[in-house]
Amino acid sequence: MSNQEIVDFLSENNVARIATIKPDKTPHVTPVWYLWKNNQLLVLVGKNSVKVKNIRKNNNVAVTIDTSTAPEKGVIIEGKAEIDELNKDIQRRICQRYVRPKDLDKYLNYAQTHHSSVLLKIHPKKMITWDYSKDTFLSKIRPKGST
Repeated sequence: MSNQEIVDFLSENNVARIATIKPDKTPHVTPVWYLWKNNQLLVLVGKNSVKVKNIRKNNNVAVTIDTSTAPEKGVIIEGKAEIDELNKDIQRRICQRYVRPKDLDKYLNYAQTHHSSVLLKIHPKKMITWDYSKDTFLSKIRPKGST
């Protein structure tokens, strides 16, 4: 994908999966909500989550964001994660990508009173992309939207 195609793809509302490294050196992978902003992936996570505990010891991460239907496309981001305070504006911007507009304020109120969250800022070191819609053979044999 070109740089603009990557930006366009990352602006879609796909769920990301982040891989962190546990103390025993095995991977821990979980789904997360995200926002691509200023060449960083911003991820909303629980303050006391396994992800955060892992990142405090080893901040190397990999994140996969992809589609689940044909023609598949996606991005893998490898980089370093930085743990930061979560401000309400960024939290709203991330959540509005995944929550229905009519439920957003109710969801944010719930999240802010029942969960303690932080922001992960992921600084990409390497990006790997694919877009099978550009493969003329695959686009002919796999109907759009198939799994």
